[in-house]
Amino acid sequence: MPPRRKAPTKTARAKAPAPAVTKRTAATPADPAPSKTLKRKSPDAPHTPPKQAKVAKPSAARKRAHLRPLYDETWRAVYLAGTEWDQLQLVYSIDWDFDHLDEALTDGDLEGKKVYLFGATEPQLLMRDEKDTRGDVIPVPVIVAVVSDVAPPSTVGVKSVQRAEEEILPMSEMRMGWHAFAPENVQLSRRFKPNVHVLKCNERKARLRNMQEAAVHKYDYVLPYFIKPEEVEDITVDTVVQVLAELDGRKAPLMCEYDYELDEIDEFVEETVKENGLDADKHSAPLKKAIKVAEKATKLKYKAEREARRKRIADIPQESRDAIKNMKLLKFYPQNEWPDVSKIKAPFINRYYGRATQVL
Repeated sequence: MPPRRKAPTKTARAKAPAPAVTKRTAATPADPAPSKTLKRKSPDAPHTPPKQAKVAKPSAARKRAHLRPLYDETWRAVYLAGTEWDQLQLVYSIDWDFDHLDEALTDGDLEGKKVYLFGATEPQLLMRDEKDTRGDVIPVPVIVAVVSDVAPPSTVGVKSVQRAEEEILPMSEMRMGWHAFAPENVQLSRRFKPNVHVLKCNERKARLRNMQEAAVHKYDYVLPYFIKPEEVEDITVDTVVQVLAELDGRKAPLMCEYDYELDEIDEFVEETVKENGLDADKHSAPLKKAIKVAEKATKLKYKAEREARRKRIADIPQESRDAIKNMKLLKFYPQNEWPDVSKIKAPFINRYYGRATQVL
């Protein structure tokens, strides 16, 4: 029989090698990742605000779209120069259509250009609708757009058939002026820079009641003043003079009109004496003298006006002269179906601005 093997002693068992550790297979779950230890900030460390989410800045195109002016009923902001105060209410009682002006300013030929607007009225006999057969005299509003890099003069002219002399006044004397205009959709924007200016009059009706009649009537004939250097010598003058002759034997002075270009003075005196039953021997010489005095005074007045125009032209800087040459004048009529003004359109603006470049 083979010899029996002895059992290992306690000491031998203690020294025996530990069983080998088998490697994990893919199916064995991984150990959890060690947790990060949060560092405590020092109480003296500066406070760092939490990061905020980035907000996309509006593009330049969106900014331009936001600042794009949308013109609407612009004509109502324009002063209708030379219109009697009691006629203005009649003008605004009709819903005049000036959409083509708004379109031109918003996205048409006038978009982005420097434009100065002033208005006027032209009384016309018009039918109010298709059933109207008699018609009424209606003050038709017209708007003139001055397209220029240089602002028109801040002056006005006052002249009528009844007024013997022409007055050239600063607009401020009549509470008028060119004012920057911004449509409602951009009025509150500080970044919007207006390129449209309108003529405004800040005179109040309540104040007119305390003014003299002559001062009130100035507004009936006031026109925006403008002078073209090349046309200073082309301005025609009225050659008819008002004659006021004091004659012996007459209680009231003799009044008559004499045209120093068309009338021959001796023939005129002879006819006037006969028509008024005067004494030829007694009254012919004084009447002839009164005519010559009136003629001389009128010619001196025209000479002074001509010299004043020349001086104003001499004072115009070269930059303004160049701008005047490139200036365009657009005259806008309302485009209502009724009253229909399509047949009464005319290029004439006024005695200062002359004719429009285009009538719309």
